[in-house]
Amino acid sequence: MVEIKELKRKICLIGDWGVGKTSLIRKFVLDQFDDKYIVTLGTKVTKKRIKFKKNNGDIIDLNLVIWDIMGQEEFKKIQKSAYRGAHAAFIVCDITRKETLDNLSRWRNEIFKIAGIIPIIILVNKADLRGQENFSLDELAKTALELKAKHYLTSAKNGQNVEAAFKAIGLKLI
Repeated sequence: MVEIKELKRKICLIGDWGVGKTSLIRKFVLDQFDDKYIVTLGTKVTKKRIKFKKNNGDIIDLNLVIWDIMGQEEFKKIQKSAYRGAHAAFIVCDITRKETLDNLSRWRNEIFKIAGIIPIIILVNKADLRGQENFSLDELAKTALELKAKHYLTSAKNGQNVEAAFKAIGLKLI
């Protein structure tokens, strides 16, 4: 007999302003992209279910509660309160802005202070902007190794690796 197990897990998308956190969520949840920059004020919560089939045929129905957390430095208090209860996090940087890569460890350390040591995955967004990179794949690999995190080159615009990254974090949660 097939067993269906339901899980609800909170994941946070964190990183500097303008890296595409909101766009990645919109692409994953609604399969939509909009070029207009939308500033996230505070936090925005979205939900999406992913089903995983285990080798024995059992099904895990994972309800992701996805927290889009603003990246502006002046809102640290709101960011920190949003981290409470997180089960995993995506730390997002922008391939065209090296400083966003350099800030990944700070973001990781901040969420670890509040949520504890949780699974993290690095998303290097805007991979569709080939030729405009401001850091090398070697620099990215070195940073990911230092942070002990898997990384994905993503594009909220064309969908590159968005679904794969969310499924990967889902697997870490189950």
